[in-house]
Amino acid sequence: MKGRCRALGLLGPAALLIVSLGSSRPVGRGRVPSELPGTGRPEKIALATGQECLYQRDETSPTTVVEIFFPGGRNAVPPDKDGLAYLATRMALEIPDFSVAQDIMVQATRMSLAVLEDASVVRIECLSENLEPALKVAAGLIQKPLITGLRIDNGKRVMDILAKAELDNAADTGHTAAMAAFFRGRGYGSASYGSEASLKAVDKKDVTAFFAGHITRAGVFYSVCSDLDRGRVQALLERSFAPFPAGEAPSLPPGTASVPEERKVILERELKQTYVARAFLLPPASVLALAKGCLLEVLLGVGPGSRLWGLRAGERLAYSVGARTTWTRGDGLLEAYLETGHAQREQAVTSLDGVLDELVRKGVTEEELRLTRSLARGYLLRSFEAKLPRADQVGLWRLLGLGTDGLPAVLEKVEAVSVEEFNAFIAQVLAPERSVLVVVGGRRAD
Repeated sequence: MKGRCRALGLLGPAALLIVSLGSSRPVGRGRVPSELPGTGRPEKIALATGQECLYQRDETSPTTVVEIFFPGGRNAVPPDKDGLAYLATRMALEIPDFSVAQDIMVQATRMSLAVLEDASVVRIECLSENLEPALKVAAGLIQKPLITGLRIDNGKRVMDILAKAELDNAADTGHTAAMAAFFRGRGYGSASYGSEASLKAVDKKDVTAFFAGHITRAGVFYSVCSDLDRGRVQALLERSFAPFPAGEAPSLPPGTASVPEERKVILERELKQTYVARAFLLPPASVLALAKGCLLEVLLGVGPGSRLWGLRAGERLAYSVGARTTWTRGDGLLEAYLETGHAQREQAVTSLDGVLDELVRKGVTEEELRLTRSLARGYLLRSFEAKLPRADQVGLWRLLGLGTDGLPAVLEKVEAVSVEEFNAFIAQVLAPERSVLVVVGGRRAD
């Protein structure tokens, strides 16, 4: 769960436009809720198409989010063909003509894509009154994609722009470098948008084969968050996606990571700040592991009072500090990071390591854990209050093989973790010999 205790990998940019919903509603302490206000627990629906829909009722707004999960994220990308998953999924959102684009704009519908570690996702966001025409347009694009050499070349040009934009973002570059180090540059550790060499190696035959092998009826499932009733959503999905291409769901083993021999990644970039991070392996995903990981993420780097906050407010060493977790069907990753001035790079590494070393040696007290529980609880509830991240979370929970009731289950475990358990988890995860140092920056931008 990256950046907000979630299990998502890097989210790709929208093919049209990604909308970000949020709320600053305060969350009080008390009984662990079974659901967010105005929402119901996720339900599994067996569609007539043979596919599964994870449906969650949310009457807080007249909008609907439909997410279509395809097996085959970065873990399915063959060696030396980084970016293939993104390029193939992008073909499912290529607008064939102006009339389709006009329909989407008139409906106020937004479609976007993301390539995660274990899946690719197409997201549809619309007013609930426009769900039927929105699904009709999306289904037509996905089920009958127009894959041509010209469209593939256009997709590659867009990916080149996105890759360069990622290089300008030190935190994104650092995360990609950390994943590449632990996963040896393959699968989960491959580059989402590819490289110049890998994109040259990808041709129409590769894209067509990847699309045909992964975007099939057997491997697809849906995550829906809507104010519409279950029957209406079910009927529209069955009607819209009945012609989905048949095919066997690919069997993809989870990716495995190991601590590399070279535990230092230094990427010289012309940036305004320098990014410094320590990345650590996390244990396999489970409800309890996700709860402990969320607690550690909040303890280390979420807001004032976190362990890293002193490097910003006290030592005035950092422009920003933070922590994030990434969970996959294989091994996960925790990153503790800060952004500092170029001249302070070495001091930043020393100070970051000092904070982590003290936490491992001394652990946390009962009082600090109590406060961290409260902060983590509010952090989780605010993060998943909007429909889009909640649909993400429910879908990812299924991908991880942990059911669908992720948020209430993690909240319950957050409350139940003892100080002894948590300190043991800290010592296990933050062991220095299991870390990789990542530094991005060092050269001043003009």
